[in-house]
Amino acid sequence: MVTRIELGDISIDVTLKDIKNIHLSVYPPTGAVRISAPAHMDLDTIRVYALSRLGWIRQQQRKLREQERETLREYLE
Repeated sequence: MVTRIELGDISIDVTLKDIKNIHLSVYPPTGAVRISAPAHMDLDTIRVYALSRLGWIRQQQRKLREQERETLREYLE
């Protein structure tokens, strides 16, 4: 089950799983944010965790945006 949390301009996809610890990830190239959390964890607790890591999330997204991208390739026949 995927739930979405909005923190200002950041959307976070939250997946509740049968796991022990919470995992926060920022994925390239757009900087999409995902949290995998234990199934028994309350959504408010997950929101507080995300707020506490907001600086790190923005830093990672900034790094991804500043990375040089490979130019589009032109395929020849």
